[in-house]
Amino acid sequence: MSPIQNFEQHSRLLVELDLPIQTRLQMAMEVRDSLEIAHTAEYLNFLKCYFRAFSIILLQITKPQFTDNTEHKLRNIVVEILNRLPHSEVLRPFVQDLLKVAMQVLTADNEENGFICIRIIFDLLRNFRPTLENEVQPFLDFVCKIYQNFRLTVSHFFDNAAVGMEVDMKPMDTSSVPDQGITSSGYAENVLLNPSTRSFKIVTESPLVLLFLFQLYSRLVQTNIPHLLPLMVAAISVQGPEQVPPHLKTQFIELKGAQVKTVSFLTYLPKSFADYIRPHEENICKSIVNLLVTCSDSISIRKELLVALKHVLSTDFKRGLFPLIDTLLEERYLLYVYFKMNY
Repeated sequence: MSPIQNFEQHSRLLVELDLPIQTRLQMAMEVRDSLEIAHTAEYLNFLKCYFRAFSIILLQITKPQFTDNTEHKLRNIVVEILNRLPHSEVLRPFVQDLLKVAMQVLTADNEENGFICIRIIFDLLRNFRPTLENEVQPFLDFVCKIYQNFRLTVSHFFDNAAVGMEVDMKPMDTSSVPDQGITSSGYAENVLLNPSTRSFKIVTESPLVLLFLFQLYSRLVQTNIPHLLPLMVAAISVQGPEQVPPHLKTQFIELKGAQVKTVSFLTYLPKSFADYIRPHEENICKSIVNLLVTCSDSISIRKELLVALKHVLSTDFKRGLFPLIDTLLEERYLLYVYFKMNY
C-alpha cells in the first residue's frame, strides 16, 4: 500500500459524509499502515490533520456496533490507531480530548473496542499524570457501573444456558445494532459482540487501573471506595454455574479471572485502607475459599488467587478465615485444590 502523500487532503476526505463505508474503512487502513510517520518530525502535523477526523468518525459518523460488521471494523481500526500513538510531548495538547473520546467509546461500545480504550485511558493517565485528575471520575463511575451489573452479566451468560436462552439485561441502548445481513463479500455479519458494560474482560482490566489511580490521587479514595467496595465484594461472591456447558467454558474462565483480579485488588486495600475493608473481611474470605474450589483450570488465575490469599494471611484480616478453617481442612476441598494446582 502506497504511503499517504497529503495528510490534510486525505483526512478531509476521510470524514466526508457521503463517503461509502467500505471506502472510509479502506482509508482508515491506509492511515494505520502509515503510522510509522508518528515516530518522525511529521507527528504533530499528523495529529493536527487526523485527530479531529478520528474523533468525528467515532462520535458522529459511526455508532457503536454489536455485530462484527464493516462499521465495527472501521471503529476498531480508528481505536487501534489512537492506541498506537506515541505518548511524547507532541501528544500533550491532544491528551484531554483523546481521553474524553476513549471514555465515550469505552462506556458505549462493545467489549472489543472498550478493551482497547481502557488501555488508552490507563496509558494516558500514567504518562501524563498528575494533570488529568479532573478526568478520572468518569472512569471511576464506569467501573462502579460494571460492578453493579456484574450479577446480571453472570446471569446473561449462564442462566438457561442449557436451552441457549439469553437474559435481557438491557445495560444500554442497543437500538443502533443493525440487522444481520450479508456483506458485499458474501459472508454473513452475524458475530455478536458484547457491550463493554457486560464484559468480564473489561472487569478484569479495571482493578489495575483503579489501583494506580488510588495511589496517584488519594483524594479520590474518600469519595469512591465507600460506594465501590460493597459492589466489588458482591461481585466476588457470585457463585456462577455448578455445571459449565462446553460452549461456555471460555466465559467461565473469564468470569473467574475477573473475580480473582478483583480479589487481588481487595487484598491490596488492607495495607492502606484498613478501615474501609474491615466490615467486609468475612465476606471476602468466604469468597476466596469458594474461589479456591470453583476456580477454573487456568494456572495464571489460580496462581494469582493464591498470592492474594497469601496477602490476606500476612495481615490481621486473616481473622476472616478462622470460621472457615473446618471447610478448608475438609479432605475433599484440600484434595480438590491440590489437584487443581498440580494437574
